Amino acid sequence: MQKAWKTAAQVVALGIVFGPVTAPAGAGVTLMPEKPGAVEYDPKTGFPDHNGGFSAMVIVIPQSQLTEFDKVDGGARQISRVARAEPGAQLAIKVVFTGLSADSSGTGEVTYDLRVLTPDGQIYAASDYSHLAAVRGPVGDGKRVFDNRTKVVLMSFDPQDKPGIYTIKAVARDEVAHLEVPLATTIELLPPTATKSPVADVPLKTKKTHSRKRRRR
Repeated sequence: MQKAWKTAAQVVALGIVFGPVTAPAGAGVTLMPEKPGAVEYDPKTGFPDHNGGFSAMVIVIPQSQLTEFDKVDGGARQISRVARAEPGAQLAIKVVFTGLSADSSGTGEVTYDLRVLTPDGQIYAASDYSHLAAVRGPVGDGKRVFDNRTKVVLMSFDPQDKPGIYTIKAVARDEVAHLEVPLATTIELLPPTATKSPVADVPLKTKKTHSRKRRRR
């Protein structure tokens, strides 16, 4: 598993739409949903997993779609969730959340824990992180949708990794309101694509022909 950090200082509000995208996602990735249509999440309603007014969601997306989170405030983000991946696919784990609280100075803070479990329930590649910074700064009324752009875990499965269902577990934590929301999602690692070794051309053996010289009589 390859891991890296994506950092940014600015807190940006998001509008999120999960559904098909026009841009190619890259090889080795199967996107969700697999049927037409998109599921839109209204910040006023929040995400399904919540604790009081604070709600969150963890998703796996193609790494190429991280630029969707750089769009200006108010623009819809077309984010595709990854359902299955082949070894080598470049992925990013995103935590999105809304309904966070602010202190007396208007500052909000959200951290998160994250770990990836193998199909047999073991910690994958030492991916056990605690209190990663997601957001810290002015959040207004906290009702917009924010994401973990301060630290983003990037991942890529290796060819020797065991195929199967990998579980990503996270906990989003509103540090001001002291609220936690447990989160989980899964991704299926497919076996490496079998490649046939090219058949070498074998030269055909030809019989040697012997020509006899005629004797002059």
